[in-house]
This record gives sequence, structure tokens and C-alpha cells, in this order.
Amino acid sequence: MNKHNIALIGRPNVGKSTLFNRLIGKKKAIVSTIPGTTRDRINSEITINNQIFVLTDVGGFSDDQYEDFSNEIKEQIEKALKISDLIIMITDVNDGITVIDKKVAQIVRNSEKKTILVVNKVDNNKKETYSNEFYELGLKDIVSISAYHNINIDLLTDKIANLLPSSEMQVIDEGHKSNTITISIVGRPNTGKSTLFNQLHGSKRSITSNIPGTTRDSIDFDLNISDQIFNIIDTPGIRRRGKIKGKIEKVSINKAIDFISESNLSILLIDPMEVATNQDSHIIKTLTDSTDGLIIAVNKSDIIKSNNLNLNEIENKIRNNFKFLKFAPLIYISGLKGTRIDELIKECTIIYSKSKQILQNDQLNNFIMEKIAYNLPKNKPGQSLYIYNIKQHEYYQNVFEFEVNNSEYVHFSYKRFLENIIREKYDFLGVVLKLIFKSRSKK
Repeated sequence: MNKHNIALIGRPNVGKSTLFNRLIGKKKAIVSTIPGTTRDRINSEITINNQIFVLTDVGGFSDDQYEDFSNEIKEQIEKALKISDLIIMITDVNDGITVIDKKVAQIVRNSEKKTILVVNKVDNNKKETYSNEFYELGLKDIVSISAYHNINIDLLTDKIANLLPSSEMQVIDEGHKSNTITISIVGRPNTGKSTLFNQLHGSKRSITSNIPGTTRDSIDFDLNISDQIFNIIDTPGIRRRGKIKGKIEKVSINKAIDFISESNLSILLIDPMEVATNQDSHIIKTLTDSTDGLIIAVNKSDIIKSNNLNLNEIENKIRNNFKFLKFAPLIYISGLKGTRIDELIKECTIIYSKSKQILQNDQLNNFIMEKIAYNLPKNKPGQSLYIYNIKQHEYYQNVFEFEVNNSEYVHFSYKRFLENIIREKYDFLGVVLKLIFKSRSKK
């Protein structure tokens, strides 16, 4: 059975993202007092009475004709309403009924979909009485809540369950998420992340534009290929700290980094017109610190020939500037045309499989001890490094723990040497290896 879709709609700054985050139990949508913060449709699964729903937070309705994305956001909202089984329209008790509220209510009534009118920011008895005026909007199912203070959220979830009977909903499959490969699409602004995301999704769900920074939220969807579930995440473009403008972008980028950390692997998008920039270096540092697998995708292959670009020169520039990424496979794609997208996903599957390989501990220790016997680091007198034992992490197979006499004696160049000899023996192509050094406790 299909999961029921629920859309959260309303004018800007009524608390849609706060309610969305409250219902899913974590901060996925950016919360701000700046109208229009949520530009993309953001989806997440929620459970009520052991049933699955897909919750969508869409951009706010706005009459501002000068907002660059107003028409595209309205298009997104229309699509969200079309596929929704239930609409939750959100209003603000402090503002009363506004002109935009009336327009939204009219759109909702015209859709003839099941609807709950939420009067938000009701955090005392006086405001509770004010919420009665919202019946004028012509929607019969009304719930007064405070998303921020977690007031009456249980009443809202009960109302959702009543309007969408459990017999029609899909029961949770506990094995679904455990078998999912989570992939984040990462890159600097305007490298085509949202275009690739939309190509994979098959519809224009993330707003695409040639204006850098169009995507503010990290949005995702599940892709099923040959019974393998992929969770694809489109992240905002990451810029260097000095280039970040405003609190919203800072919060957005921090959330992107959180999603990268939760991903099994990342696709690093490179623009062939601007290869190996300082911003790329900053992003790569973030990726190698946060992700478990990495594939380099040079996007916009459809413009390479027309701009007289040479494939070998592009790859050489990437490899020469980022020598520590030799382990990462490189592929040329076009998110716009769909060129080599199947190959990209196949490569992601291979990298994920390699990141989960379990090594024999005795064989691992014997191999490394043999290799380092005549390649000990040249430290200062009295600071000789001794490695007693190596083991692969039980749950994170790309992590290797080294028991040493003093972790402070390990130079970063020797870490790189140890990583290289592990790669020499074992096939970890595309896998980000993480070496941890722990000092042996003195008895």
C-alpha cells in the first residue's frame, strides 16, 4: 500500500517549518523569522500509531512580485497539493485572519482535499479564545496548537489519524531503513546539484536556478532501483566561511554538514568550467572529515565539447590539486541530460559495498606490522612511536583503531603512509578511511 501524503501550507512565517520539525522529531527545515526561508519542498516520513505518513513542508505563499522564486514556489505548492491526501493549513493567532490566509483557504477549499486548519502560536487561554475567529475561513476541522512550545501536538496527530484511517495506510517495514543507502549530493553553489537531484527524482522538486544558493534546505527522497533503496539528499551549496552571507545561510550549511555526516557516501559535483577552486578544497575537507564514501562527478558534460574543454586536462587538474583524493573514482555526467546517471548510481553501490567489507584481524595486523617494521617514523629522541595492535571498528568498517604508546607521536604524514598501505592491500576504492590512534593506558 502507498503511504499517505500530508502537505503543510500557509503564508510565510506562520510556523510551518517549526511544526514540520516538531512532527518529525528533529530539525530538518530551517526555522527563521525571515519570510520565505523554505524555498523547496522538504519531505520526511513520520509515524503515528505505528503507521507511516510522508510529511511535506512547502514554501510560503507570497504576494511579493519581486521575490525571485515566488512563481516557482507557487508551482511547487500546486504539485504538493495535487499529490497530497491531507492538507494542513497553518495560520498565526497573533496576526488574525489576513488577506493571504483567505487566498490560501480558497485554494485549499477548491482542491476538495481533506484539510486540518491549524491555528499556531496559541500558548495561553486568551489566545485560545481568539482562535475561534478562524472558523470564518470555512474549514471545519480546526486545531489550536503551539508548535514551538509543543502544546496540543497530540491533538493534531489524533486528528490526522482520524482523517486518514489506518486500514488505508502502510504499516512500518522495520527492515526498510536498515537496507537503505544514503547519498548526499554536495558541491559549491551552482554546480548543478538540484538539477542532478531532479533528474534522479524524475520531477522538479528542488528549485533550480543560475542564482547561487537557490537551495536553502537539505531535501531528500527515496529511489528504488532493483529492490535497492537509495535515499538521495540535495544539500545547499557549501561556501567558505568568509563567503557565507547571513544567519540563514550559516544555519543551512551547518545542516548540510549534518546530513553529510549521516550519509553513507557523498557525490562531489565539480563544474568543468571552474575546476579545483578554493571552495572545492574547503568542501573536500568537510567531506573527508564527515562522509564514509566519495565519488567525484564532473557535471555538465554536455557543455565540455562546446567549450573546447579537454577531459584529460580536467581530470589531471583535479588529481594534481587534490592528490589525497586518488582513492575517489571520477566520472563525467550531465545532470541536465541524464548522461551516465545509471553508471553513477552503480558506482555508488560498489563504494557502499566496499565500505562494509570485514577484514580478518590477524591478517590485518600481520600485514601492517610487516610493512612498518622498516618504516618507522623519524621522531625526536625519546619520542619513538610503537604500534601494538590494529583493529577494524566493529560497526564502522572504514574506521581503523591503532593502539600506540603515545598518540601525540603520530605525525599526519605517517597517518597518510599507514592509510596508503591499507589501500595497497585491500580494495577500498571510493571509501574514506579514518585512522584513530589511542594511547595505551599505563598500569
